[in-house]
This record gives sequence, C-alpha cells and structure tokens, in this order.
Amino acid sequence: MSWEIINKILGRAALDQDFARMLLDDPSTAIHTQGFQLTPEEQRAFNAISARNLTELSQQLIQHLHHDNSDEI
Repeated sequence: MSWEIINKILGRAALDQDFARMLLDDPSTAIHTQGFQLTPEEQRAFNAISARNLTELSQQLIQHLHHDNSDEI
C-alpha cells in the first residue's frame, strides 16, 4: 500500500473541485483518468466508500485501509 499515492489523490481532490466530485461519485474513473495507480486493496477501499465530502472520504478510507492491514498482522 502506498500512502504517498493516496495522499496525492486526496491533495488533488482538495485543490480541484471537479476531480473531488468525480472522486466522490465514481472513484475508479476519477483515479484512472488522472493516471493514479492503486493496489487492488486500495482500489477496493475507494470503491467501498460512500461519502458526501472529502472529510468523510478521508475518514472512511483510513478506516477501510487500517482494517484491511490489521487482518495481515
């Protein structure tokens, strides 16, 4: 998992309202159209989220990825 890529995605969304809306509505398309490469685990986490804004998206993403990683410990 690359938190660097996830932080870049979230940073881009914070600066680009169109990208943010697309990320909230259709994360797979938003991520791929911008050329971000995610692991299958990261992609599943983004797709599992239902958020109304970037704050919710970030919180849910951390919860999903933390939960997925704790299974491997």
